Order: sequence, then C-alpha cells, then structure tokens
Amino acid sequence: MKYHKPILILLAVFFSACDKPVKKLFWVEENTPGRSDFIFLTESTNLAPLKVDSLKLFLRPYELEQFDSISTTYKNFGQIYHSDKFSAFVLLCSIDTHGRDYHFSIRTFNNDRKVIDDFELGIWNETEHTYCFGSIDENLIIERTCDKKGTPDIMQITSEGKIMPLSHQPR
Repeated sequence: MKYHKPILILLAVFFSACDKPVKKLFWVEENTPGRSDFIFLTESTNLAPLKVDSLKLFLRPYELEQFDSISTTYKNFGQIYHSDKFSAFVLLCSIDTHGRDYHFSIRTFNNDRKVIDDFELGIWNETEHTYCFGSIDENLIIERTCDKKGTPDIMQITSEGKIMPLSHQPR
C-alpha cells in the first residue's frame, strides 16, 4: 500500500509531461475591456502595404483586376508554414469605408505560387457589425469565433493545402 502513492504520482507526472501545449502560429485575440488586440495589430503594426508588383504574388487574377488601390491595402504578415507541397501566409486586407474594415486571411499557395485556398481568420467590420477572432496552431488547425455565430468554426489545412472543416478531413 505504501508504494501506491509514489506510483500514482509518477504516472501523473508522466502523463502530464505527454500533454505538450500546442503552439499557435498566428492569432487574433478577442477584445477585452481596456484592451483591443485586433485594432492594435492592424493599426499599430509597422508593415508597409504591398505594392502592386508584390500583390501579383498574393492575389488571384480576378482579385487583382478588382483591386482598388485608393480604398484597399494589403499587408503580408508573413509565411507561417511551409512544406514540400504548399506554403501558408497571413494577409491583412484593409478597406477604407465608413468605419474600420479589416480582414486577416490565411492563404495557401502551391510551389508555383498559385492560390490553393484561403480562410478569413479575423474580421473587424464596423459597418456590418461583424467581428471574428481566431488562431491557427502548429497542427494547422484553425479555430475562429464570430460574435454573430454561436458555434466556432474549426478548420484544418490538409496535406495538400486545402482548408476544410475539421470533421470532413479525409482519413
């Protein structure tokens, strides 16, 4: 009986050591009283807007045709993942409207720099009163919560670079 307690303690330590926390690659936090992480991330970040030459690397041809440099800017927050099949980047789109309109997107590209897929991780649209916050982790699982929607969106980037609902992942 005197050996049971130390064994239980060792088992507890072993199993808690196996639960390594999952590292977030990028996240946009929900605002709290006195703190606005989303607005700080969009308005205080010292990233220059992408120039038209660089936009060709990040936008689809039809998006480039519709691009209005007077009211819309894009910023590249960087590559967050790379494999032999695809890369994932975080882009910020700012639209100059009657209020703040910001969209953080995760966009995947094949090795020929063609867009595979994208997903809006964070949205701050004052005109439509739409606010979404989320994160992507090292397992390429995306979780997003929107104020107007009760359940979170849980997506995952597949090994081919497609962004799909987690429950629909091929086995």
